[in-house]
Amino acid sequence: MVSITFASSGGLLLGRYDAPEGPAPAAGPVAAVVCHPHPLHGGTLDNKVVHATAAVLRERGLAVLRFDFRGAGGSEGVHDGGAGECDDLRAAIAELAGRAEADGRPLGRGALLLAGFSFGSWIASRLAVEDDRVGAVLVIAPPVNHYDYGDLAAEATRPLAVIYAHDDEVVPAAAVEAWLATCAGRPFSVPVVGSGHLFHGKLGPLRDGVSAFADVLAAGPDAGRG
Repeated sequence: MVSITFASSGGLLLGRYDAPEGPAPAAGPVAAVVCHPHPLHGGTLDNKVVHATAAVLRERGLAVLRFDFRGAGGSEGVHDGGAGECDDLRAAIAELAGRAEADGRPLGRGALLLAGFSFGSWIASRLAVEDDRVGAVLVIAPPVNHYDYGDLAAEATRPLAVIYAHDDEVVPAAAVEAWLATCAGRPFSVPVVGSGHLFHGKLGPLRDGVSAFADVLAAGPDAGRG
């Protein structure tokens, strides 16, 4: 794990770059950015769900970058309600692209996985539809009852995984399942039974869901959706 800083429109951001632990997957993305939950509710790159997700992806051969949004953790700036945080994710992707290029893993079309937990999943979903380097999307406990995920639902060309808590007290499972029914493709969905929004005591099933999606992606470009 390497601590890094890089510039966004709101100032310097703190990040952690995790080199892959093995060879790149046979197919699908070779690198990932993982976004943390809401900064105004304590979200940082060290959130346990973010950390667990990044660890699984690193173990599966992806280079992984997680970072603090502006005003969170060790990053400069102030929370911007979404627009500035999209700039932060663009900056993180650019930083990861440079490191991946240096490591012989250029981020061409479809080579990037965007992942996010709660608020971070909304930011990831917004950028996923504008960057052709994004080959897959992973949203965890997406707050579909608070933010608009319509563009992601309408987009059917990239594999999409949705991991959600069956007993979520913040985002009702029924709301997530209703949103899933609107998706143009067939998302890879994992309901974690017995878990609330923060996945207390359920990181094992969460990790299993992330790993299973990595299996889907490694199986080939048409897996996971559509």
